[in-house]
Amino acid sequence: MGNDVSRRDWLKGGTALAGALLMGSRANAQNMAVPGFVPTPDNPIRLGTNENPYGISRVARNAIVDMFDTAHHYGRGRTMELMEILADIEGCETKNIRFSGGSGEILKTLALITAVEGGTILTAEPTYHELTRYAERRGVPVIRVPVDETMTIDLDAMKAAYTDDVSIIYLVNPNNPLPTIMEKNKLKEFCLEMSKKCLVFIDEAYHEYAQNPDYETMVPLAVANDNILVARTASKIHGFAGVRLGIAYSTEAWIAKLRDFMTGGTNKLAIAGAASSYKDTATQDFLRRKNQESLKIVYDLFDKHNVNYVKSSANFIFYETGMDIKDVREKYRANGIVVGRPFAPFLTWCRVSMGKPEDMEYFATVFEKEFT
Repeated sequence: MGNDVSRRDWLKGGTALAGALLMGSRANAQNMAVPGFVPTPDNPIRLGTNENPYGISRVARNAIVDMFDTAHHYGRGRTMELMEILADIEGCETKNIRFSGGSGEILKTLALITAVEGGTILTAEPTYHELTRYAERRGVPVIRVPVDETMTIDLDAMKAAYTDDVSIIYLVNPNNPLPTIMEKNKLKEFCLEMSKKCLVFIDEAYHEYAQNPDYETMVPLAVANDNILVARTASKIHGFAGVRLGIAYSTEAWIAKLRDFMTGGTNKLAIAGAASSYKDTATQDFLRRKNQESLKIVYDLFDKHNVNYVKSSANFIFYETGMDIKDVREKYRANGIVVGRPFAPFLTWCRVSMGKPEDMEYFATVFEKEFT
């Protein structure tokens, strides 16, 4: 790199040379939109961890680079600015918001609170495991309620499974690995009723991707009613999976309790990047459109071959393979694709994250070669 290109210009992509260098470096991004990229078992397309295949937006990247100037100082930089941005988006107050080093820290903190104070966790099966896995390692009992025949979290069955020692009801909406949503009015009623008995915790990691009219965020309920808490993450549509930023929304009492139990924190770079990314609605709209394009490619593929699958309200799909998921994963990996891990009890089903449309065209080619 020549002396006329500063490090900051290069990182920002502020010159034609910087743009070329950044595009060249994306050979490691593992996607079919990179000219000349050939997926292999050692350098596969990542369709297994529900990441944003486009990465952090340009404006967020620039904000992160600018923050390097004061990264050697203690403090969290633009924390209040980000709180005000999110409070405006969600129609709440900054006192109802708490940041964390990824939403996983919120999940683990709630599990830790349960381990310290006592109680049982009630959740669906299958669902995202970080809270329950952490809790069980600390001796917390977990009650799991199977999803219904539509692959949706069964709120009636959850109510029926409630016992007096339940301290947290954990719901993921949209769910994961099943990309289904709970009907908004039924979920509101459930939250208001059950929050009189224990904490109702809703993990909305895929909130920005949900476009089903039956979906609605529970943040307004969480900030106005006791014992309801919502977690969000910048890891998905904002591309912060490796940068780490989680957000909790609740009443002042629960926000204070999270603060008292949390052992980690956020950093200036994540806060600065998020403050720009959450205002960048054009990029979010672009990513939603691309996600829908990718989903349509897979829907059309599965419809063509009469494959049983779950329609998605997130950035991944869940489909029935008819064979052990371990064998399915090996076949995809041999063709340079990584898909989701096993999710009991659905061990003949496969979760596939949406890459770029070019990636999903390649996925379709591999599917027809190996599984039809």
